[in-house]
Amino acid sequence: MQATITLHDLLRIVLYLSGTGALIYLALVLKNVLGIVNKLNGTLDKHQLQIDDTLNKMPELTDNVMEISKHVETISKETSEIIVTAKPEIEKVVTTVGDITETIDEVSRAVDKSAISVINMVSDVSDSVSETAKNISLNVNNVIDYFYIFKEILESLKEVFLKK
Repeated sequence: MQATITLHDLLRIVLYLSGTGALIYLALVLKNVLGIVNKLNGTLDKHQLQIDDTLNKMPELTDNVMEISKHVETISKETSEIIVTAKPEIEKVVTTVGDITETIDEVSRAVDKSAISVINMVSDVSDSVSETAKNISLNVNNVIDYFYIFKEILESLKEVFLKK
């Protein structure tokens, strides 16, 4: 038996096989989608009360969100007004703090200079007192020396006049 297969028949067979493969693949995809839908239905049935409760609360939540948004807007406006109003005063405070810092630096430098002057003056006075004390000590020693010399002179004169 001889059977001739034409190119047309061969293409038809390939087309049927491709179609069959596509149908099998589509059936597997549908099976997976049905499994997912079944799980989703199970989850929805299991949590139906919570979902209904959430859906019933949504209008109240939306109203609360709107009210909070209004409050935030009001607070933002008031904060902006306060910032605009306080900005010049804050700038003045910053400038004043800078001036005070400069004044404190100048006072600190003046105190340092005064302290150095006082230290130098105390040092000079101390040196002067020390020199004066030395001079007085030397002068006292000289006076005592003169007194002894004068005493010796008197004794010598006494001996000279009394011996005669």
